[in-house]
Amino acid sequence: MTPLLDYETYEKLGGTAPEDKFAKLELDAEDLINPRTNFYYLSHSIDTDADKERVYLFRKALTLQINYSNDVGASTPYEMSDKDIKSVSVDGTTVTKGTTPINFVTDGVYNLATDYLFRAGLLYRGVPYD
Repeated sequence: MTPLLDYETYEKLGGTAPEDKFAKLELDAEDLINPRTNFYYLSHSIDTDADKERVYLFRKALTLQINYSNDVGASTPYEMSDKDIKSVSVDGTTVTKGTTPINFVTDGVYNLATDYLFRAGLLYRGVPYD
């Protein structure tokens, strides 16, 4: 399966992750976003989609998700929840984090990326039909 976003397009859309991390981050972003869109671009070709705005918004959502995952150092829901440290105290040393990555995501998807998917009309709501 070919990725839905290549590195060159990612950079043009404002991508900031280094190329050596891109493949994993892109795959993880697809794993998070595809279920939200009822796997639209698994049954429809993104390369031949006549609705260029939908393609742009979907790829922008992937870009935002990849950037977010790269920035917080977590690209899966488990990794994000693992970063959600509230307070730890060991022998007088305390670790407490303020705003955590979890505050900006819903089910692992960056909230801003979800806004782009909504605008694209790709958010799945109900029983699929074709």
